[in-house]
Amino acid sequence: MRLVHVNVTQLRVAATCPRLHWFDARATAERQDGRTVVSRIWRKGGEAPGCGALFHTAVERFNAAAASSDEVLAALEAAGDAPGLQQALMRWFNASCLNLDALAARPVPLRLGFISAVQLYMEELARLAAHARAAGLPAAELRAQLFGDSRKRVDVTFHVGEDVHVHVTGAIDYVYFDPRLGKHRIVDYKLTPATSPNSDLFQIFTYALMHHHQHGTRPDVAVFYLHPTRSVREARWEEIEAKRGKVHELIASMVAWSDHAVGAGGLAPPGDRTYCGGCKHERSGACVAQLGHKDVGAWDRRWTALEATRGGGSPDAREPAAASAPAADEPAAGEPMVEDDPELDEALAVVKPAVERPKPAPARGRGRRAPAEAPPGGARPAEAPPGGARPAEAPPGGERSTPAALDAGARPPEARTASVTGMLLGFDDGGAPVCVDPAVLRTHVSVVGAAGSGKTWMAKVIAEEALRAGVPVVAIDPQGDLVQMMEARPPSDVPAELHRAWEELRERMEPRILTPGSSHGQRLCLDPLRLPSAGELSHIANPALRAEEEEGLLVAVAANLVSLCACGGEEESQRTFLYQVLRHLPRAAPVRLRDIVAAVTAPEDLGIDDVDSLIRKSERERLARKLNTFVQGPSARLFSGGTRLDFTELLRPSKPGRVPLNVVYLNALSNDDEKHFFLAALATELYRWMITTVDATSGGVNLLFYIDEARDWIPAGGSKPPAKQPLIRLFTQGRKYGVGCLLCTQSPRSVDYNVFGNTSTKLIGRLEAAQDVERVIDWFTIEGGAPPWVAARKGAPRGSFVARWPDMPADLAGRAFKGRTLFTRHAGAWSPDRVERAVTEAGLRGTGG
Repeated sequence: MRLVHVNVTQLRVAATCPRLHWFDARATAERQDGRTVVSRIWRKGGEAPGCGALFHTAVERFNAAAASSDEVLAALEAAGDAPGLQQALMRWFNASCLNLDALAARPVPLRLGFISAVQLYMEELARLAAHARAAGLPAAELRAQLFGDSRKRVDVTFHVGEDVHVHVTGAIDYVYFDPRLGKHRIVDYKLTPATSPNSDLFQIFTYALMHHHQHGTRPDVAVFYLHPTRSVREARWEEIEAKRGKVHELIASMVAWSDHAVGAGGLAPPGDRTYCGGCKHERSGACVAQLGHKDVGAWDRRWTALEATRGGGSPDAREPAAASAPAADEPAAGEPMVEDDPELDEALAVVKPAVERPKPAPARGRGRRAPAEAPPGGARPAEAPPGGARPAEAPPGGERSTPAALDAGARPPEARTASVTGMLLGFDDGGAPVCVDPAVLRTHVSVVGAAGSGKTWMAKVIAEEALRAGVPVVAIDPQGDLVQMMEARPPSDVPAELHRAWEELRERMEPRILTPGSSHGQRLCLDPLRLPSAGELSHIANPALRAEEEEGLLVAVAANLVSLCACGGEEESQRTFLYQVLRHLPRAAPVRLRDIVAAVTAPEDLGIDDVDSLIRKSERERLARKLNTFVQGPSARLFSGGTRLDFTELLRPSKPGRVPLNVVYLNALSNDDEKHFFLAALATELYRWMITTVDATSGGVNLLFYIDEARDWIPAGGSKPPAKQPLIRLFTQGRKYGVGCLLCTQSPRSVDYNVFGNTSTKLIGRLEAAQDVERVIDWFTIEGGAPPWVAARKGAPRGSFVARWPDMPADLAGRAFKGRTLFTRHAGAWSPDRVERAVTEAGLRGTGG
């Protein structure tokens, strides 16, 4: 396979005139230092530039620093009108973000152009910010929307011929999601005259298509000219998509033109007369002398031919290539389209080769949230999120950065993490890290604490650490708290000593948001059902045990279906009858619900004798009718559409090195009965997958199964909701197969004792009820005596935990600690609509929805 590397700047040059790209390719081949030559094409009419590189660098620094600046927050809070806010932002920009020495070294026309561009940029920014504040958006929320992280790096590989792949990289100036339009928007800032707006739009079209391929977005675009005069060019996604073939053909043609330039075949490029007046190759006569008349030359038009034969479609584009090679570097804030030094040759600039490939964008959904109004560039205003601002995301205990900061003076940051091995849970009062071996996940973990104690925070820390350790996670999210793990916490909110760990999680985690019965995320479907076959259980040598496992799975499936139907009457008879139906159904292939309905309607076809001794005919008919509503009626959504529940696929990463985080979001289901049924079915299928697929002798941890607020699913006492027995079975049997369970609850006395009896690692947060303290004492009494610190857990500080796990070091026993900073978002619960927007923005839609 041949892999060619280019950047979007080179595409912009080739779009302006193919022969410019030909001369650049030849000049690059003639150089001895490996640097890539890219023509500067902006200066055509002699207008003074605006220090474009300095502008982009300063604005990028401004945006990054503003995300955590108290001064910017204060300016937004005090915003009364746009002019006043503009002045406040300009003062902070000049004091904190501008390299005054570099600006002073520029000629006066450049300085004036720069100042004019910055003022216009700040005017637009202040206008939209003032509008948002007037609409009631809190300043902190607005700051996060305007200056949060965004997925600006684009990195896509296009397949343009037999074994030819073109790896294209670039950096977008600004991308955001406009909730009024319900789509993304990309803005590119220019400090150049709008002499070639079509070519500029072609450049941002390329950005949009790459963002679409990489993140699944469908963005509109705008080119905003800030200097020497203000103007805007815009285009909708539909126009971009219609012209996608032009981008693909340009990329393919660039390869052919480059080959021709170095004598390796290829195609001679045609000329574009519209640029000849500003081209040094035209002035020197080299263009016509070496390539002939301007009309001589050709494009690679195979995309047009291919599209005609297949009736449309999209170019074969893939996310970042597996290999890397030197490519022309680009300024972090945008393409080097602007010449900021009049002393340089206007036609030729040398771009250093990339030393390092751009780091991947933050984990899906890490992008900047939609601003309250359009960014500078003319987009229509946006609305504040429903329900107002999200709660501030501070670690439990009140620290904005990390619990390690409680006693930062006791241990320097590097000392706090230098000795970290295993999963980092947090830091004690002296700043020492508290770590645990990932192997403890195999024997299950429970996190308990009163409401507001930070138990969900701590459980999320454990899930994050499991992902960092390479353990896939399946998390059950009944309310919308866990789905937020798809979005990374901004790096500015992560202490410096944890940045490496944050980066590891960002690069490894592969989030998937699964929504049973709805398309808010990747839709999950329970049809067809997976019943155990003789072949799947053949590895169990003991025939009696093999029969018991088969019977247990069939009984569980039958019980789940009866609970879903809720027909009333004699449920035990219904379960017995359905068990017999499932036992007699052929299981060489997955069984569809309609097959079960047919068998219930006519059980004699399966050879089931004396049906009336199992269930009354009227009750059987009622059961069949109710089951049929889940095939054809409005209640069929759990068994139709989307992708079938398959744990093998859930645990398989899309590419090597990634670790799946599967969040099963239940809050889009219509009622608690559907939630209980789905979780029961999921737990039953997990158990079937576990005993038929996993090698029990392999050791290690194969999966972490995370359940939030266990008392709703596994209550203490005689109450038996559908998911209770399937979940208890996972706790009692999962450790043999390396399926670890993680649960959290605010009321340990309200959760079945069998669960905690099978949980070897326990983290105890603040307890409030005396009965909960007594229940925790009971746990440790059984294990050899209640430690003295348990009683002190009543009324403990928020975010404080004491842990016990197998083979815990003696110096950690009884030591209180606070959880580390979360690396993912943690705020108020997300509604189904909020989940849908986030999934769409992050490009996590998948193919099952």
